[in-house]
Amino acid sequence: MKNQVPTNIITGFLGVGKTTAILNLLKEKPQHENWAVLVNEFGEVGIDGAMMAEGGA
Repeated sequence: MKNQVPTNIITGFLGVGKTTAILNLLKEKPQHENWAVLVNEFGEVGIDGAMMAEGGA
């Protein structure tokens, strides 16, 4: 059996707080854990990616 990786998918409409929720989760991340955040962002301006970079992600 292969190792399973716990995964969370955060979805929702524009403006419901997805980026804010992710940034808050990252602030509470235990030091011993390694997390990856994938941002699937379409559009001419990468707003969420920029906000996460500013937040330290």
